[in-house]
Amino acid sequence: MSVKVGRMAKSRTRQQQRSNVGGRDKSTSWQPIFTGAILAVAASFIILVVVAADSFGGSGGGDGGAGVGPTETAAANTSTPDPSATDSPGNADPTRTPTNEPGPDGTTVLACNDILVPLDKQNRLPADCVPPDLEELPGAISAQGAQYMRTEALGALREMFDAARADGFVLQVNSSFRSYQTQADTYNYWVQTYGKEQADRTSARAGHSEHQLGTTADVGARGLFLEDLIGTAEADWLAENSWKYGFIISYPEGKEDITGYAYEPWHVRYVGQGVAADVQASGLTLREFLLK
Repeated sequence: MSVKVGRMAKSRTRQQQRSNVGGRDKSTSWQPIFTGAILAVAASFIILVVVAADSFGGSGGGDGGAGVGPTETAAANTSTPDPSATDSPGNADPTRTPTNEPGPDGTTVLACNDILVPLDKQNRLPADCVPPDLEELPGAISAQGAQYMRTEALGALREMFDAARADGFVLQVNSSFRSYQTQADTYNYWVQTYGKEQADRTSARAGHSEHQLGTTADVGARGLFLEDLIGTAEADWLAENSWKYGFIISYPEGKEDITGYAYEPWHVRYVGQGVAADVQASGLTLREFLLK
């Protein structure tokens, strides 16, 4: 009897021990579940932020100055896009065959290698348009590291800069060729920074920028670029002489209602000496002349 009771006591003790161990497991089993739930919530939040940021991006690309900030002077390899970068075009917008008829987005896609296409808010270049003869600017005239222009345009630019130097002005290029993707990144940045209305006055959507032609340069001097060049002797010199070397200031003062963009005395586009002389004599803006 005592033996049986002893056995029963030992059995109860073992059951108690198993019950206690199980109880400790149950009391702590919520911890991994709680931790997993926290991690799941955190992951969901990160995904939500990424999706929201991607949705906010939109489409578009930079052209001239921001009108309210240094559009072309953003540092490379930072979160701010570098509008002066020379890189491969992105796929932010599908390429369409050049046509004279507006597409679904209301814009007309023009031929890639025609330097006289009338780029504006209705006409654009294909997303994969990259000029075939881009040549790197000499370091002495580039204010942004490696930059590129088409060979003929660069030759005319160097001739114009030599003439300016003879008159006492040392000019540099702050921005030249820009890929489709760089335009998109730049336009999106200014929309997010200053709003769509201001961005549309001072920055071109992707494909609509004259910089993609490889014949356009933003010119500055003495460390003065974009809006800082307004009212300077160098800006006056460009206005009076650039056409002699085949360049036209695309966005002259007081013509925003015609060009669609605010005044940019630094933005010159190469069209050839003959065409430039005709534009100058006509008194028209370059956009009006090319759309005649």
